[in-house]
Amino acid sequence: MKLHLSVLILMGFTATLLAGVFSKGAPAAPLFLAGNNYLATVSPDGTQLHRWKGGNNNDAWHLPNGHLLIADGRVWEADPKGNCVWEYRAEEQTGGGCYSAQRLPDGSTLIAENSTGRVFELTPSGEKRNIIQVPLNHRNRHQTLRMARRLPDGSTLVCRSGANIVERYAPGELKHPVWSQKVPGLAFAAIADHEGNIYISSLARVQKWSPGNVLLWELNASETGLPIKNMTGLHLLPNGNLIIGCYGYGKGVGAFEVTPAKEILWTYRSEEPCNDSHMAIQLLQDGLQPPIR
Repeated sequence: MKLHLSVLILMGFTATLLAGVFSKGAPAAPLFLAGNNYLATVSPDGTQLHRWKGGNNNDAWHLPNGHLLIADGRVWEADPKGNCVWEYRAEEQTGGGCYSAQRLPDGSTLIAENSTGRVFELTPSGEKRNIIQVPLNHRNRHQTLRMARRLPDGSTLVCRSGANIVERYAPGELKHPVWSQKVPGLAFAAIADHEGNIYISSLARVQKWSPGNVLLWELNASETGLPIKNMTGLHLLPNGNLIIGCYGYGKGVGAFEVTPAKEILWTYRSEEPCNDSHMAIQLLQDGLQPPIR
C-alpha cells in the first residue's frame, strides 16, 4: 500500500510527518495507536489523521467524547487538541509510576500503580477505593504491574508483569485472586471475551485461557512467518479477531489483525525513526465503542 506524507498541526506547531504503511490489507476503520512519545489516529490508507504528544505510552484510550486517557508514568486526560485537563501522579515513582488506566462507566478511573503494586479506582473527587495490593517485583520494580482491566461483571484482571502471572479479583474479594494463570513471558495485557475466557499477551505469545485454566488457543510469533515480536496491546473485536500491537518492533511488524484461524489480515508499521512501539491499540469504528479490550 502506498506510503503517505502529511502535513498536520501538532500541539500548536506544524511539521511534516511520515505516516505508516499497511500491508496485505487494511483495518475496517481508523486505528488509535500509542507509540513512543506520541499517540495517533491512522486511517486505513496509512494517513495520520491526528497526532498528540505523550511519554512512555504503555496504555491509552480514545474516549467516546474525543478525549484521550493516557498512562505513560502518570495518568492523564487530554482534550482533542492534546491539552491536559486532568492528571494523577503516584507519590512513589520507583519503577516508573503508573502504566495502566481505564475509564469506568461511573467516571472513576481504574489505575495500576506500578511503583507501589496497587490497583485502585480513583473517583472524580480523588478518593481511592477498592484497592488491590500485589507484591512488588523487587528484582525489577519496573516490571511489577502492567495492564489492569475492569470486566463487565465487576471483577478486575491484573497483569503482574515480571512475575509472569495474570490474576482476576472478584468484587468484594480484593486480597486474594479467584483466578490466576502463569504465562511464558512478561504478562503485559489481559482481556476477557463474553464467555469469560481470558486473552493474555506475553511478548512472544498471545494465549487464550478458559476460566478453568485450559489453554484454548495460542499464537506464537515464530509460527507466523513474519517479523513479529513483543506482542503487547490487545483489542478483541466482536467477530473474534484480535488486533495486536507490538513493542520495540524495529523494522518488523508494528500491529496486525489475526483471525481465530490464525490468518493475518493486515500488518502495519510506522516509517518514523524510533516510533516502533504500539503498546496500546484501538479500532475506532463508528457506532462501536470496543466492548472488550
